[in-house]
Amino acid sequence: MKEYLNDRLLVQGIEAHIRVMNEGDAANLEPFGFEAGTPIDRIHQYNALMVLSKLDFPREESLDPKSQSTQYLDELAKNESNVETIIEKLVAYREESVNS
Repeated sequence: MKEYLNDRLLVQGIEAHIRVMNEGDAANLEPFGFEAGTPIDRIHQYNALMVLSKLDFPREESLDPKSQSTQYLDELAKNESNVETIIEKLVAYREESVNS
């Protein structure tokens, strides 16, 4: 878990995803390296891909913006504000999916 929390890109991606999911078009994402005016759906898709890839989700799950993993990430970002909790839940979800 510590390796994930030390991954600055992963942590910032989750923080940006939280803002996207809760603030939508009003989100200021410039502190995360996104240019003003970047379409929010592109940012959403990029963040989901990056977060799921960094957490070792299967490639097809990471690439599909309508996958169950992406939907779960979106749900967590709407309901959780703690990055560590989100990572823990995503890793547990990944493990559960692999073992089913």
